[in-house]
Amino acid sequence: MKSEDYVLGTDAQELARLSFQHEAWVAHAYALWQRAGLRTGMTVLDLGAGPGFTSLDLAQVVGPTGKVIARERSARFLEFLAAESRRRGLAWIEPSLGDVETLELPPDSVDALYARWLFCWVADAGVALERAIRPLKKGGVVVLQEYLDWSAMKLLPRDPAFERGVEACMHSWKAANATIDIVERIPELAERCGLVVEQLAPIARSGAVGSLEWRWMDEFFSQYLPKLVPAGLLSPRELEAALAVWREPRSGPSRRCVTPTMADVVLRKA
Repeated sequence: MKSEDYVLGTDAQELARLSFQHEAWVAHAYALWQRAGLRTGMTVLDLGAGPGFTSLDLAQVVGPTGKVIARERSARFLEFLAAESRRRGLAWIEPSLGDVETLELPPDSVDALYARWLFCWVADAGVALERAIRPLKKGGVVVLQEYLDWSAMKLLPRDPAFERGVEACMHSWKAANATIDIVERIPELAERCGLVVEQLAPIARSGAVGSLEWRWMDEFFSQYLPKLVPAGLLSPRELEAALAVWREPRSGPSRRCVTPTMADVVLRKA
């Protein structure tokens, strides 16, 4: 897979979507980091850093006596992060270009690693996790936020057009060889890699029209579903019906969304 070959691309439109997505989930990330014990002076590996919105926040957590290694396979995203790091004076962020599967860091050089929506996309999550924890110190922590049940999302009242869009997405994940509900495999993979599961907590969020949850789902479907028409997974008519779900007047005050079920995961290196 090429470095720029992302499901939604790496252009300015996707950068804006990722920025909003980060804002929608940043409070959950900070709460998880606190529970996992991330603190000042740590070296944290941010895997699949994207444009680095999370790396910038992690840099605030570890402070100038710590370090954040932002591992990302898109050079375009890392260029954005490098510029933003300079603008904010965060010299302790270290961009690292490449996949997790080719990561090479010295043993015992990392206190913690964090990843959000990464292991569901890699070809072999077990191999990727084993590679990722090689530089992790004994007693170090692996902090993940991944999908537990992507297709659990709903619109209330239920809508067949929306559900058809979800079905098409699930077919696309399968075609891409993604293991979208990767949390189902985390306990097995952790044991294989010598990691102890300390936390595995499902997250299901819901929101009314205009909420963070609503906007997060709306922006994803608006950008992704059109890509499924050329692939033959949605017809143009089905696409129009699915996108119309998010618009007035069908999206009235009684409408609510339930997001995909995520999970907070904390693993410890024995």
